[in-house]
Amino acid sequence: MDSFHSEETYTLDDLSHWQRAGTSLAVLGYPVRHSISPAMHNAALEELVRDQPQYVDWKYFRFEVKPEQLLDTLPLFHKKGFFGLNLTVPHKEIALPALPRVDPAAKEIGAVNTLKRTETGYTGFNTDGFGLETGIRLELGRELADSDVIILGAGGAGRAAAAQALRSACRSLTIVNRNPERLANLIEAINPIAQERKIPLLGKAPNDPSLEIPQGSLLVNATSLGLKPDDPLPIPANALPESLALYDMIYNPPCTKLMQKIQSLDGQTANGLSMLVYQGVRALEIWTDQTINPATMDRAARSAIA
Repeated sequence: MDSFHSEETYTLDDLSHWQRAGTSLAVLGYPVRHSISPAMHNAALEELVRDQPQYVDWKYFRFEVKPEQLLDTLPLFHKKGFFGLNLTVPHKEIALPALPRVDPAAKEIGAVNTLKRTETGYTGFNTDGFGLETGIRLELGRELADSDVIILGAGGAGRAAAAQALRSACRSLTIVNRNPERLANLIEAINPIAQERKIPLLGKAPNDPSLEIPQGSLLVNATSLGLKPDDPLPIPANALPESLALYDMIYNPPCTKLMQKIQSLDGQTANGLSMLVYQGVRALEIWTDQTINPATMDRAARSAIA
């Protein structure tokens, strides 16, 4: 019987003693105890085994890893045989120097959320953009293409969202972030994509009086503001026009303060659960080279939250 349980949250002390015969996958984050990724991925693996018995010993786990430990820890995950890793906050940008190869699309973004084991280390991918675009289409009935897109946040998730919006031919793109250095770094990284496609690209601070959000824009919250009840809005309320469409990457709580504000302005809102599901679907397809059923992962995710 497997002595490691997917419901547990493991630490680096556990990793140093890890001895498991089967194929191990994991999500790394800090904090990570709230992650529902193990429930989601293990449900999909159980379904996969019905037709593909070679995956019977695959299992997905959860590890809490501090950001300053990540670069030294990834070689240990490799040594212990972990075949696939997901990276969540705050690891998506930090991991890059430790990877011998990064998929060109992820390199363009400057952030990774999915690692696949090779003999020499891990190859980095980013499936967040795919998850975001699919979630927006399914939940809001909107397309990134030909939309005025405003992204709140310039971290790993914001980087993926920005690159996906440009690749999908948005009408214009504005990045809003409190940290001017991080904002400038992201604008510099994605400016070549914007110039190639002739898409207007702006960077603004949340309180910049020149910040203009066109009515009917597609707003994406890629910050963590909204996770806690006492969090402030990630953007001043007086900057928000009527009839926005908001995709908030936060999925727990299911309705954030920003979502409530947009609803009061007759706008559309959706939380980030569908993005979580579809980035997970794409990650598991990268690891297994199999087609994964999104409905199975979606049911497991909703059940885990409930």
